[in-house]
Amino acid sequence: MTTESKSTHWGNPEIERAARKILDEGLGKGLSAIEPDQRAWSRATASDLHARITASPDVGSGTFLTRLRDQLSGSSRATHLLCAELMYLQALPLTNVGADRKRANVKAVLAWTEPPITLPSELDDALGARGVFNGGMGFTVMLWSQLGWLLSFVEHWWEQPQETRAAALEDPWAFRDVVASIKTDQPGIRNSLLHLAFPDTFFPIVNQDHKRAIHRTFVSLIAGPSGDDPISIDRDLLAIRNEQVRRSNGERVAYYYEPYRSQWKKADDKVQRAWLVRPEPDGEETVSRWREEERVSLPVAYLPDRGESQKLAEIRAMVDDAYGHEDYPRRLALAYEIHAFQQRMKVDDVVVAVSGDQLHIGHITGESSRSEGDDTFLARPVAWFPATHPEPGLPAPLAAAIGQPGLVVDITNEIKSIHDLSPGDGSPMPPKPETGRARELSPATAELASEVHMDVAWLDRIIEVLQTRRQIVLYGPPGTGKTYLARALARHLTASDAVRLVQFHPSYAYEDFFEGYRPALTSTDAATFQLMPGPMRKLASDAKSNPGKPYVMIIDEINRANLAKVFGELYFLLEYRDDSIQLQYSPGDAFTLPGNVFFIGTMNSADRSIALIDAAMRRRFAFVEMHPASHPVKNVLRNWLKANGSTDDSRADLLDALNAEIGVEGHDFQIGPSYLMGPDAESPDGLDRVWEYSILPLLEEHYYGRLSRGEVHDRFGLTAIRGKK
Repeated sequence: MTTESKSTHWGNPEIERAARKILDEGLGKGLSAIEPDQRAWSRATASDLHARITASPDVGSGTFLTRLRDQLSGSSRATHLLCAELMYLQALPLTNVGADRKRANVKAVLAWTEPPITLPSELDDALGARGVFNGGMGFTVMLWSQLGWLLSFVEHWWEQPQETRAAALEDPWAFRDVVASIKTDQPGIRNSLLHLAFPDTFFPIVNQDHKRAIHRTFVSLIAGPSGDDPISIDRDLLAIRNEQVRRSNGERVAYYYEPYRSQWKKADDKVQRAWLVRPEPDGEETVSRWREEERVSLPVAYLPDRGESQKLAEIRAMVDDAYGHEDYPRRLALAYEIHAFQQRMKVDDVVVAVSGDQLHIGHITGESSRSEGDDTFLARPVAWFPATHPEPGLPAPLAAAIGQPGLVVDITNEIKSIHDLSPGDGSPMPPKPETGRARELSPATAELASEVHMDVAWLDRIIEVLQTRRQIVLYGPPGTGKTYLARALARHLTASDAVRLVQFHPSYAYEDFFEGYRPALTSTDAATFQLMPGPMRKLASDAKSNPGKPYVMIIDEINRANLAKVFGELYFLLEYRDDSIQLQYSPGDAFTLPGNVFFIGTMNSADRSIALIDAAMRRRFAFVEMHPASHPVKNVLRNWLKANGSTDDSRADLLDALNAEIGVEGHDFQIGPSYLMGPDAESPDGLDRVWEYSILPLLEEHYYGRLSRGEVHDRFGLTAIRGKK
């Protein structure tokens, strides 16, 4: 019971009283707190409920409650009561689950009996009290698994001698020892149970990594750490907090509030990650054993036991020494996998495994350990979800992610899709995301047509091509408005912050476009090289975070760079958006090009570098010609003149006459209307300057070696063309 003064207590006494009532009745007498005449907390009842949940985890369909009702069908009143009371304890302290949801889940189980069971008012009221911690996704998506752990605890409790149980109900550290002696551990629900049983000794901190961080930050306030195991950390945290309360003159010390939070919780505090661990050898048999033993493992047959190294370089050195019989790529991959398994993987991270065509999902519940024997491996405890998911029905990006090579693969980019597969808290299953598909683009409007002086039907057709192919190139002679149209289309299709424009040139490279190492300064101002994202990687990252929004990459002068060099391995993803690739500078990252990324390239067909467009690029892009002699470019100048109030079509007539003189043999060198749409072209002198200094130089280049400069001016000069109108 609570003994701290009201001013220093960290928790909610109303919640603690309700929890202690259930625990005293259940663990002390084996009776239900809701119906005291029912021996709901007996070992036999716990075993019955445990078998129903674990032996048929995937019975029925629909929500958590639908499946649970099927599992409880035909069970005793006592089994229903134990299930309801354990669900009550699991949900009671949460701040991230509302009172209505808490009550609905508990009361639903009680209503499945005949006659229905009523929740006592004092317990009902406590469900509406302010919670004491945010359990995060673990306490919602892992509800099945946490119920299983609580049932393991109840079964284990009744295996203890009577004197051990009696002592544990009075002494928090005796209770802690009983909890620690359970075969399996789940830190989240374990820490919650400890707090509910002895709130003055075990604080409302369920994240074990947070406990470690708080311990590491403040342990200097006491004589020093008594150890780094969970029990030692709990003992030290009690001593640390007592010392802080003393120093603060009796003020409350709560580590999720200032001035304490910012001292232990760094700005780069870890986020939950997702991992694919591939079974080796004998996939299906290995995964079956993982589920049975509630763990996941990584074989390390030749790795010496020198303790866990935190540095990748040290692991690489050990692997190189121990696995000299393997080739270099395999040694490098194994070093990354061991480092990820031991150091990057954290408690509460999501883990998935595939056996046959089924996806298994679980949560990491403990630290890495080494197992010796016939097979040497690293292992981590895992709480596996009861249900599995057929691989053929997975969202395309998730399917691509789990198809990557390697024994340990970071698939955090797909963590939302994984969470969506198993809501676990009774909420309806959300629709599966289809991030691999192209997002529906907005059709052309009259406003867009007016802006570019083209008709809606043609613009709609181009948008449909972009929708289908996702990559187009607008190509044509100079002055046909390719870049102008590309930018107008992008503004029409999405917000300005979702558009990037880059211009290719002969020295442009993969490192400029996607990612590469750039000079940088360290925190001590020392020179170094740092991997920096380019515009393409930044755009893809933004698109991944906002799958419902189109993102457009405009590549101006796309043919002026060495495209194979610039795109590199991205070539593959332009054609296969649902697949993933290993990046040359980030081999540990699997990269998928989001389906809501669209490319619009522009290409000057008069440029000799058009030959650099290889067959692979032509296959991946749809090519849309914009030619002065063809619709809709042919009418752009006249439409523009009309829109600007001019009734004089002489400039349009001049352009038609010029292109007629160039003829079909100069198809790619005919002149586009934009040269005559500027303010300079409105006056006779201005038109003459445009002709002499902008148009004729293009034709001189085209006819170089065939016509002299004088012959070009005589044939295509403004005076000559006026005479041909």
